Amino acid sequence: MKMPPENSRLEDLNRLLSRRDQTIAELDAILESVEDGIYITDGEGITLRVNSAFQRITGITAGEVMGRAVGDLVADGVYDRAVSLSVLKDRRPASMVETLRNGKEVLLSATPIFGDGGEIFRIVTTLRDVEELNRLKAQLEHKELESERYREELVHLRLRQLELKDLVVSDPAMEKIMNLSFQVGKVDSTVLITGESGVGKEVIARVIHRAGRKKHGPLICANCSAIPENLLESELFGYNEGAFTGARKGGQPGLFEVAQGGTLFLDEIGDISLNIQVKLLRAIQEREIQRLGGRKPIKVDVRIIAATNRNLKDMVDRGTFRADLYYRLNVVPIVVPPLRQRREAVLPLANHFLTRFNRRFGKAVALSAPAVDLLERYPWPGNIRELENTLERAVVLDQRSLVLPEDLPESIRQGREGGGGDGVVLTGSGGLPPWDEAIGSLKRRLIREARETCGSTRKMAAALGISQSKVVRLLAEYGG
Repeated sequence: MKMPPENSRLEDLNRLLSRRDQTIAELDAILESVEDGIYITDGEGITLRVNSAFQRITGITAGEVMGRAVGDLVADGVYDRAVSLSVLKDRRPASMVETLRNGKEVLLSATPIFGDGGEIFRIVTTLRDVEELNRLKAQLEHKELESERYREELVHLRLRQLELKDLVVSDPAMEKIMNLSFQVGKVDSTVLITGESGVGKEVIARVIHRAGRKKHGPLICANCSAIPENLLESELFGYNEGAFTGARKGGQPGLFEVAQGGTLFLDEIGDISLNIQVKLLRAIQEREIQRLGGRKPIKVDVRIIAATNRNLKDMVDRGTFRADLYYRLNVVPIVVPPLRQRREAVLPLANHFLTRFNRRFGKAVALSAPAVDLLERYPWPGNIRELENTLERAVVLDQRSLVLPEDLPESIRQGREGGGGDGVVLTGSGGLPPWDEAIGSLKRRLIREARETCGSTRKMAAALGISQSKVVRLLAEYGG
């Protein structure tokens, strides 16, 4: 039996009313779930709706404001000011801080909603308790302080996980460097580590590698100043059979290929020639190399970390280092300060080295208070490497299980680099220096001055009148 048309229309109307009621109920639930106060007016400023949070924050009941114009509420003293009036006047969102009659300070933010004809259809205002905002801000600051403390603790936990036995973090400067190293370890950006000889640049490179995504790959270290220039290219990029006289049958992979899937650490990067700089730049940019005597490019997935104790920016200005390579290497710079700028690190480092050498040589040597005082006052031109060598010598030569001032080198007892202006230490009753110590001081000073003046091992060899291989050995022995 067919339903009369009026009954069908009635059912459609009931369904529409039911949907409307359901939508209103859903909107009510949403408004009541919000922690901020909500105040809604129409385009004439007549109050249409407030939620429970508004009543709780302001102390004003819905009955006091519902159906009333905002302007009238201000005139009657319910509000001192109304942000809705500013929106009606300027037709744009507005905010203000208002003190309510209950003494609470609130932040009011009102937003207009426009109809199809461009008229203001509704104004929605939110209220936030300023005291609550201040409390949340204080909580956030407290959490940030806690986070900073946790970050410091995390540095030490990460170091233990990395199992780096040669790393001691005992001062704010090194903690900052470690945090940066962990951060850059997560990405494959090129890193340039700068600092004086002996500050531990290779140790920093090991931290970055161990903290990175390529930690399961190899870490290959190459000292560019220790490899003669005529061999460095084949060492880095490899060679094919017949590439040059004496080339190994079948050729040989270079360090880039050996480091595939891992990290290549290029120490003393400032010593490479302009010719090799060009090929290194291509390897970094294109992520591919070409062996000597080869024609086929080889793709490489290698993270590059470079280090130097020279000022590459000055070298760029002088034209001895390519600017494009410098900027490719210097994506993430890490500057390691010298030990003389980290006096608080001297004693922890000294105790670390003492423990290691005591274990190695089966001794139980300790530092006397006067010896500690001398160690902390000395400028350490050779940085951590010099401190390590000093402690090893003290343990090896110890006769009484206690390092006294007389057990330390004369330069440390005098508290200045080299012990004298000419680099020769004068001791003994006759005013003559111990032979080995005097010769060592002269060699150390000469090799350092030659390096600063000449730059490359090839130029140093020519200036000193010795072979390049001997220059490399002297650099290794005296720290350059």
